[in-house]
Amino acid sequence: MDWRVLALRKSIDEYRQDMFDLAVKKGITNPEVIKISQKLDSEILLWQKLFI
Repeated sequence: MDWRVLALRKSIDEYRQDMFDLAVKKGITNPEVIKISQKLDSEILLWQKLFI
């Protein structure tokens, strides 16, 4: 696998874990959680474009 694909996958995993941890502490409607969720969405869309 290309190193950029691996970096993207790692980024997605990190955003997902960060979002989960923050949501547990602050709730899912917290602006910080929403911001991370939006970043995660962007990364996932990029991942999908690479493999579809």
